[in-house]
Amino acid sequence: MKTKSITLEYIAVASMVMTSIGMTLCSPVFAGGTSPLTVNAKISGVCKVTAAPATLDFGTIDPSGGANATASTTFTMKCSSGTTSTAASDDGGLNFSGTKRLQHTVAGNFLGYAIAYSNDSGFSGAGFGGGAASQTVSINGTITQAQYASALATTGVQAYSDTVTITVNP
Repeated sequence: MKTKSITLEYIAVASMVMTSIGMTLCSPVFAGGTSPLTVNAKISGVCKVTAAPATLDFGTIDPSGGANATASTTFTMKCSSGTTSTAASDDGGLNFSGTKRLQHTVAGNFLGYAIAYSNDSGFSGAGFGGGAASQTVSINGTITQAQYASALATTGVQAYSDTVTITVNP
């Protein structure tokens, strides 16, 4: 009987050990939680002037001349990769009143003019990095003989001037 008792004790102890091991192996592990993180970004399709134009300078105009006075300058632009420029535009200038006007240093005297942009549309941008392609845009200005023929003369440091803000559009 003693053998049966010892055998039963061993079986009971073995059963408890196995149950304990099973509980240890099957018990949940409490570790830090995890969660997915979604990351997004958007890149604007823009065009920007990257090298400003020099002054559009008509120089000294002879009011007795019969031809239009013209001047030209250029600026450089870049566009976002995959963005195509549509057209350059401007705000009409500081002295706009139905048309672009240069204002004389002596207040109240104006000289009408027009500007046109060329090579400003259809440029496919490659981004703004150092090696990215850029586009040179020409600005051509005109003052007609009818506009300058009776304009107030300038003396010394006097001049007609205006400031126009250029926008390049994607």
